[in-house]
Amino acid sequence: MQALSGERLLAACEQAQGEHALLQAITLLAAVLPECDRAELLRLPITERNRLLLQLRQLSFGPVLEGYADCTRCGAAMEFSLSVADALAGMDEIQAPTSVDWTDQDIPLHLRQATTVDLLASIDAPTTEQAEARLLTRCLGLDELVDDVAQRITMPSARAQFEQIHAAGELHCTLRCPHCMEEETWELDVSHYVWQEARHAAHRLLTDIHTLALHYGWSESDIARMSQPRRNAYLELLSA
Repeated sequence: MQALSGERLLAACEQAQGEHALLQAITLLAAVLPECDRAELLRLPITERNRLLLQLRQLSFGPVLEGYADCTRCGAAMEFSLSVADALAGMDEIQAPTSVDWTDQDIPLHLRQATTVDLLASIDAPTTEQAEARLLTRCLGLDELVDDVAQRITMPSARAQFEQIHAAGELHCTLRCPHCMEEETWELDVSHYVWQEARHAAHRLLTDIHTLALHYGWSESDIARMSQPRRNAYLELLSA
């Protein structure tokens, strides 16, 4: 995996800017994994996709995830900090399978983890319930739940199995409000979080390029190829 920096960062964010949120994460991964076909990345199980995104984040933007959430009780801001290494270790500890087999109402069923392709196929459903049903049927390997099968399959059973095999791909943070002491558990959307950080890093790089090009006349590519510490050194000289 290559670091998402310099011209690679700018090109990836430019391409992803107009894409659906589900595709933005794939575009970032394609930029740092040139040996992988985009279609292959789209078919990755969500847990594996999130693992790669965390590795991208650690390599490109540092070893600690930081952010904040608003307390749902009093509205105060709650900060969080989480080591990427700890998050990856937690995924390994859960060891959730990528698929599961079980029998429901005497019907043998096989459920696999969802992929980005599955999620994209479910987003245009009219309701949340229909989107969930479409996602489950795809992961069950069924084109649709015909009436006689639908009547015999207990959907809560399929949902429970779905949650179990996706447990390793979910990232939760427990936060305690410093004002009202309310404790809440928040789920961190890994793909959205990494995309926001990539977009912020690209904006910062463009700002640096503008400032340095304006004062020194260097080209965009020359400045983008510099390391961040080198750019920071020149920016400090300009502000001295």
